[in-house]
Amino acid sequence: LTYGSGYLAGMKLGGTPLVEYTRDRLHRETARSFGGAGSTAGYEQATAYTLTGQLQSRHLNLPQLDRDYTWNDNGQLVRISGPQECREYRYSGTGRLTGVHTTAANLDIDIPYATDPAGNRLPDPELHPDSTLTAWPDNRIAEDAHYVYRYDEYGRL
Repeated sequence: LTYGSGYLAGMKLGGTPLVEYTRDRLHRETARSFGGAGSTAGYEQATAYTLTGQLQSRHLNLPQLDRDYTWNDNGQLVRISGPQECREYRYSGTGRLTGVHTTAANLDIDIPYATDPAGNRLPDPELHPDSTLTAWPDNRIAEDAHYVYRYDEYGRL
């Protein structure tokens, strides 16, 4: 089911509602219902936004999955918190992400992000203490913790 210029309002299988969406005047999703009204297998998600349009919260009828989002005056995400985990993000004066601190029941991790002068992330000094890399050659990242990057003759990834 769609409305207006193609915004999804819901989906049905036959006559049975599978998912229904509620949207605000800006067509942002404010509520999502799965499984139809009164369904024991269904769940409800409510979404709220700040006055400037950023995601403020997502709350479900499963409280362990709730999330609240905090933004600084520059519009940068500084915190995602929920009942089981909290992440706090740090930024430099120029707005680059410099680290993230994650806490949970048995977890307290601080991950710093070093960057070269062009803003490319460098290897984590704690994970790669022998790395002497201070800038990526030709401003091209060759690898990170998860991937190896290759470029063609035109510099395309």
